[in-house]
Amino acid sequence: MLKIKNIEFIKTVYDESLSHNIFSIANIQFSNYPPINGALLYWKKNTSRSEFTPEGDYKFFYDMANITYYASVKFPKNIKLTRDQKQELAYILLDERGSIGTYSFKTNRSRRKKFNPKKTLEKLNFPEGFSVDCIPSYVGPIIDELDMNQILDANPHLTKKFIHDYCFWRYNLVKLHPSEFEAYLDYVDFAYICYACDQLTEKYLIDHLDKVDVSSLQYNYPVLSRLSASFKKYIVDELKRQKLKINEHFEEEIEMFIEDETYFSEYSTVHLLDDEDDNEEEEILDYQFFEYDRGQYKWYGSEHMVKGIPSLASQIYDDYGFKKHTNKEMDVIFNQYTKQQVSLISAVLEPHWLHRYREKLDWTTACQYNAYLTEDFLNEHLHYIDFEALGYNLWCELSEAFIKKHMNQFNHNKPVPIIIRHLTEELYLNFKDTIKVDSDLLYQYYDFVGNEEYERLQNLLSE
Repeated sequence: MLKIKNIEFIKTVYDESLSHNIFSIANIQFSNYPPINGALLYWKKNTSRSEFTPEGDYKFFYDMANITYYASVKFPKNIKLTRDQKQELAYILLDERGSIGTYSFKTNRSRRKKFNPKKTLEKLNFPEGFSVDCIPSYVGPIIDELDMNQILDANPHLTKKFIHDYCFWRYNLVKLHPSEFEAYLDYVDFAYICYACDQLTEKYLIDHLDKVDVSSLQYNYPVLSRLSASFKKYIVDELKRQKLKINEHFEEEIEMFIEDETYFSEYSTVHLLDDEDDNEEEEILDYQFFEYDRGQYKWYGSEHMVKGIPSLASQIYDDYGFKKHTNKEMDVIFNQYTKQQVSLISAVLEPHWLHRYREKLDWTTACQYNAYLTEDFLNEHLHYIDFEALGYNLWCELSEAFIKKHMNQFNHNKPVPIIIRHLTEELYLNFKDTIKVDSDLLYQYYDFVGNEEYERLQNLLSE
C-alpha cells in the first residue's frame, strides 16, 4: 500500500479556450513512494463510450444518466503506476478536490411546465393602440372584477378576453429565467418584471437600470432579500426623488431595511442549485493500492466552482443561472455603463473584476458596500482605497494590525463602524483619544465584538 502524506491543490483559472478544461493541479506526497507533482484535474466533453480516454485516463461522470461530460486526471508521464492504481488515485484526487456528484438547476413545478413564449405570443391578437403599460404591474393572471373594470374604462379598445389572455401570458413569461425572456421585453412592461419575477439579480437590474421601476421593485420581496445595501439605498433614493410612496413594510425603518442583510430573508426562496442531502450516508470505499485519511485536505472550490466536480454548467453559469461573462464580454458591458451604473456595480463586483476595472470604478461605493473586500485585496490596492467610506463597510474583516497601521486614514470626526466592529481592549487603550465610541454604540456591535471583549471594553468606557 502506498501511503499518502499530503495532497496540495493549486487553483487554476477556468479558461474556456483550452481543449482540456483544467480546474486544479495536484502535488501528492507519499511516505513510501516518490512524490507526484503536476497531476492535472480536468473535465472534457465525452466523445466515445469507452471508460478510458485515448491517453488511458479513467473517466468519472457527474451523472451516469448523462455522460456528456466527464472529469479525469492526467498524471505526469514519468510515474510508474498501473492503470488501476491511476484510477484509484484519480478518484481520491477528484473526491478531495470537491465531491463526485451532479450539478443541475433546481426548478419548481411551475417552471418545469412547457411554456413556449414565441408560440403563445403569436396566438395573442394585439389590438391597435395597445401599450404594455396600460395594465398595472400588480395585476396577475387572475383578475378581479374591480381591476378588470378599471382597465376596461381606461382602455375601451381592449376586450376582457384579450386582457385575460395577455395577463396569463406575461405571468408565465416572467416565470422563465430572465435570460429566456430577454427577447420579449418589448411585449411586457418592465415594471411588471420588477414586480413579479423572483429570479432578478442585482447585476441584471443594473444592466437594465434605465428600465427599472423602483415603485414596483420595492414589493418584490424575494429580490429585495438578495440586494446589496447599495442598491437598496438606490431604490429608496429614487422613490424619494420621484416623490413616490414608499412601501409601508419598511417606510418607518429605512435604515434597517438598507443595512440589514436578513431583511425579507423569509421571502428568499429561490435556489437554483440542488441542495446536498444531509441525511445521505457517505459512501465508504476500501482502497486497494493507497492509504489516505480522506477529507483531511478537502478543498471546497473557488469562484469558478460549485460543490462537486464541475460540469459544464457549473463552469459557465452562476448560482442563479446567468452565464458568467468572459473578460471580453464584460469589457463590452462595462464600457457601456453610465456613471450611475458604474457606481452601483462597484458594490457587487467580485475581486477579479474590481482589479480589472480599478481605474474606472467608484471606489467610494466599493469601499463602503462591497462584501467581497478582503484585507489582502485592500493591501494590494491601497492607492485606490477610500478609507472614510471603508469605515462604514459592514462586511469586510480586518486584522488588528491593519487597523493600527491605517488608523489615521479613517475619518474620526464621528464613529467609525468598521473599527468598532473590530474593537479590542488593546486597540481602545492605544487609540482611546482617537476612536469615538460609547457604551450605547458599543452595544450595537455586541455580536461582532464578542462577550468577553465587550465586558472588558464596557468596564474601560465606564471609568
